[in-house]
Amino acid sequence: MTGALLVFWVIVALCTIEAGAFFALARFDPKNRGALWFSWAFAAAAVSFLGEIVLTTGFYPGPTRMVIALAMVAMFVLVAYGLAIRYRVDLHLGGGWAIVTASALLYWLILDLPREDFVRQLLYQLPYALLSLLSLSVIWRATSKTAFDWLFIWLFLALAAHFLAKPFLALWVGGVGASAAGFSGTVYAGLSTASGAVLLLIVATGGLALMLSDTAGRLIQKAERDAETGLLNRVGFTTHAERRALALAQTETSERTDLTLTLIALNLPAPQRTAIPPIKALAALIGDYVPRDALVGRMADRDFAVLSPRTNLMAARQAAESLRVAAIESLSEPDRPITLSIGITEREKGEVYADMLARGLWALDEAEKAGGNCVRLAASSSFGVSTIRHG
Repeated sequence: MTGALLVFWVIVALCTIEAGAFFALARFDPKNRGALWFSWAFAAAAVSFLGEIVLTTGFYPGPTRMVIALAMVAMFVLVAYGLAIRYRVDLHLGGGWAIVTASALLYWLILDLPREDFVRQLLYQLPYALLSLLSLSVIWRATSKTAFDWLFIWLFLALAAHFLAKPFLALWVGGVGASAAGFSGTVYAGLSTASGAVLLLIVATGGLALMLSDTAGRLIQKAERDAETGLLNRVGFTTHAERRALALAQTETSERTDLTLTLIALNLPAPQRTAIPPIKALAALIGDYVPRDALVGRMADRDFAVLSPRTNLMAARQAAESLRVAAIESLSEPDRPITLSIGITEREKGEVYADMLARGLWALDEAEKAGGNCVRLAASSSFGVSTIRHG
């Protein structure tokens, strides 16, 4: 067994494993549709390299060469569509069929040309290079790119250069072999296959890491969300609120005025009758009266919290009063009036989220003691806690 043939078997095994991993991920997370396309892509790559092994036996060389070439074309097309789904980039489905059809016609025209012909070798590699650039263009068109995305861009650029350099590599090392069966014994086969395998493995590993991070992000988000309302649950709200308050504590200066942060605590009293309180409707209504970048969470069955950046105590009170009135008007029924108790506090310099929460809950408790359906404000001072009452 030649070195190139051994590499072919290794690549077939790796592509099969990668295809299985992507398929398992797609079954586990049906929303990760890009993983399913990657699964088909590396199944096609396994077929292509399995064809290289069959070709060394001399079994139907003409059809086998077409299978090898077109399976690899299919792999790159499927990768491009998988990336388009992941990056939410429009890539027309008919374009993939057009690329495969055009590649099939090209290979039908050139595969019977002399193997040592430089133009034939260049035309053979051209579809792979262009398809690598297609995947690159998909990521390039994404609205926002991370360092990992830029790494993928450079990887596909390297793949395109790799394919275009292959004919020159063949000239340098003595050719691609006089026959298809003798290809695996050439120096070119070893170098070309090994370099291609490394790049393909990086694409597969990087793609799997990308898809896994998407699934993990969805799982984390799901764990932080309240199933009934879609808002952050208590754990999720607390986690993000602590991060925001800590970030402000680390960057605040006396000159800056954009570091204000307010906490609004809301309670919907239990209904006096057996009717179910309109929790979902209230959750949607809260979103209409708070800033777009505010954190909104469901802290308990009928308790909600809002953390608003760049909002001072008075602005928060105005928004809370508007919300309270809107809830009464839109959610109340003749036999089931709705009321809201609201407590508000503003972050003081150097405070963390726990300080705000304690004071916000104190203000909410004051609102409930006052009979509910009112707003109470709490602000800290050097002498302790002072309140600003508003009915």
